[in-house]
Amino acid sequence: MNPVIRISTLVAVLLLSVLPLRAEKEKEPEQQRDRVVAVPVKKEIAKSGWNVGLMPAFNYSTDLGFSFGALAQVFHYGDGSDYPNYRHKFMVNAMLYTKGAKQVTMNYDSKHLIPGYRVTADISYMDNPLYGFYGFNGAVSPYYAGLDLHKGADKQDGIAFYANYQRQLRASLDLQGRMADHLTWIGGAAYSWQSYSPVSLPVYAASGSLYEQYLEEGLIPAEDTHGHRAELKAGLLYDTRDFEPQPARGIYASVTAIAGSSFSDGGAKGSLVLSADFRHYISIFPDRLTFAYQLAYSGLVAGSLPFYAMPSFAMRGTYSSRIKGNGVAWASADARLRLASFQAFKQNFQLGLVGFADAGAVVQTCRLAEQAALGHRTVEKTLDGEQMGPYASIYDPAIANRERLHTSVGGGFWFSMNRNFITAVEFGHPLHAQDGSFGLYINLGFSF
Repeated sequence: MNPVIRISTLVAVLLLSVLPLRAEKEKEPEQQRDRVVAVPVKKEIAKSGWNVGLMPAFNYSTDLGFSFGALAQVFHYGDGSDYPNYRHKFMVNAMLYTKGAKQVTMNYDSKHLIPGYRVTADISYMDNPLYGFYGFNGAVSPYYAGLDLHKGADKQDGIAFYANYQRQLRASLDLQGRMADHLTWIGGAAYSWQSYSPVSLPVYAASGSLYEQYLEEGLIPAEDTHGHRAELKAGLLYDTRDFEPQPARGIYASVTAIAGSSFSDGGAKGSLVLSADFRHYISIFPDRLTFAYQLAYSGLVAGSLPFYAMPSFAMRGTYSSRIKGNGVAWASADARLRLASFQAFKQNFQLGLVGFADAGAVVQTCRLAEQAALGHRTVEKTLDGEQMGPYASIYDPAIANRERLHTSVGGGFWFSMNRNFITAVEFGHPLHAQDGSFGLYINLGFSF
């Protein structure tokens, strides 16, 4: 899963509704395609032509902190007969985060650029001076909250034991083509460049980190810290969802094989990863309450992966790379309730609530024997006169000698404009202290 969450607050969405740059005609709804069975709004405006939104974005994620930037989304609805489905979608997002990260993302999605095919393209750059690293194999890696991103009272020193410095450029192009009703093939290619190093921010630079311990002990080879990676993927997708951004009923099921190679210091490391994803959407009360659940797996079939490409599960309520190994499996369940639908500024709006539960675990370990042999490795820190540790930093059988199920629960609210621009604000709480304390997420779209 992609560990990075891109977000926009309710304030930003309201700005979009007030200050859109519109080049579309509004008209009364025309007959929709049969496959579109979305939540109806009385006398809903069927959008047509171009719908462009430019806005400031004020965002937050537990991993990156608050962010400030700009977001542009462009939808083309054609003559409106496909509404609420769009024909072309463009998105550009540039963000600065309070924890120091800088991110630029651009993507494009269309089922009409090449007749008979769906085209999706993404390019992104991330510069993150506090990229989280919590070790391998989930619960086997002990976590101590006192070592995680704390600054001294004098602002001259601090502790960032679970962090390193990440720079990454990634580009991908995916195609989908029809095989039969609801069944498509998937093909794609991706390229990335990455560089990882110890934290260099002055307040944290002398603190040492778990990442450095992994490097020193050989759990992360030196060639894994930088280089290029190329991937090719192929798979099948079965999709009966009634409306993709906000489904009320249907099934989404995919299986994908990803062949990749990492190139660094004149050497190459190959891998084959298999991913499977099953999602089911059930309409409990039509046009009002939907229950959705997801079962997923991603794991190494052959070869080996650099640490940054290892599968991970981003459970809501904990950090995005806390559950990392050669294979992970997870399950999520959402209850999504629509509270109200209304129109304003010639746009269609909806408000609702969401409650959720997540669970996941590492099901294929990575270098577990080597990790267990390093139970003697410790760390201790002093901040503002308070002594923390010594702690067993890489492996502590008193905390966990094997992986366990990680779980969290939470809820929040969601807001949509024209059923495509969706913002979900979710608060998650892990049920085990080793997984953290809480997480707040403001996402563009639902989690699945």
